[in-house]
Amino acid sequence: MRRRSIFVAAVLSAALVIVGAPAPAQADDILRVNGVYNDSTGHRGILFVSVTSTQPVAELRAEVVTEDTGAPVAEFEDFVLQSQTSDAAIWASTVPLIRDAPGEFVVHVAVTDVAGNHLRQERAGLMLYYVETFLDEVTVDRGSVNYDDRQVTISGTLKGRWPGTGEIRPLAGFPVSISEGFGHHEAIAAADGTFSKTLTVYGSSPELSARYVLSLDRPYVDLSQEVRFPLAIDPRQTRLAVKTDRTKVVAGQSVRLSGQLSWLTPSGWKPLPNEISAIYFTLYDDNGGYVAYGNLDTDAKGRFTVDIPPPRTGYFHFVYQPLDPYVAPTEGRTKTVTVLPTHP
Repeated sequence: MRRRSIFVAAVLSAALVIVGAPAPAQADDILRVNGVYNDSTGHRGILFVSVTSTQPVAELRAEVVTEDTGAPVAEFEDFVLQSQTSDAAIWASTVPLIRDAPGEFVVHVAVTDVAGNHLRQERAGLMLYYVETFLDEVTVDRGSVNYDDRQVTISGTLKGRWPGTGEIRPLAGFPVSISEGFGHHEAIAAADGTFSKTLTVYGSSPELSARYVLSLDRPYVDLSQEVRFPLAIDPRQTRLAVKTDRTKVVAGQSVRLSGQLSWLTPSGWKPLPNEISAIYFTLYDDNGGYVAYGNLDTDAKGRFTVDIPPPRTGYFHFVYQPLDPYVAPTEGRTKTVTVLPTHP
């Protein structure tokens, strides 16, 4: 579960305001409201206030009002010390804000310490009373794709957790963003929050991902954590049949190397045509030496031919390395070609 905290610091024109006739205080007393925040996942609806003071805090009050009109929303008067450092103390309201409608509210804070110093900080920060969204029971209908079938269906349920009560509800009609890595597609959640989308995946590292993203027509609803499903590739199998026209030559003479590249289609093994610079070959001898040669193309029937004068005895090893990750590499080798010395 993603944890999201929002802290809005207040910009203060004065750190300390003395009101009425306070009790005797030290000249260097500090009383400052640093800001307010609420945690939409860990303490839904709980208001946190950060205060820096050299004297113990005697009273703390927070007023929550609307941003546009300043109409009262709630008032917090009961706080407990949550944590404290040498720089600040964090106070947490003992009860959450409970209301059905989410929103974004301005918070005014008033604090008094035991020495009678009093500070009222207008607009100490914002309370972001947002619905927390999450995707539940998200699945894909397959874990791998292949050359002939790259369609994958992703399904799940979009839900929202209300900030005050923690109540979970389906988010009917909300859009879920689905991506196959190259674009974003929309799936609309049904009345029960369920959604489903079938996409065709591409690329060497295919995956599907889903999340709810922010939308202007649905304010105060937070984005969800992304759910990702990497997919394996089951490539189409290939094979190389290669041969040489002779197994003995005199030094300086050429041998003709030929072969055919095939792949396994739904209707059986078929020639793999018009592969450009995808086949390369090497001559290996019995002593571990080798001579590498350039790349070859296949014709319309998957065939290739090349004439090579072997510099020494050995066999030719061919490798097919496709650019398409949905096609498997393969290799093949000829019989050993013996190179005889020339006679004077």
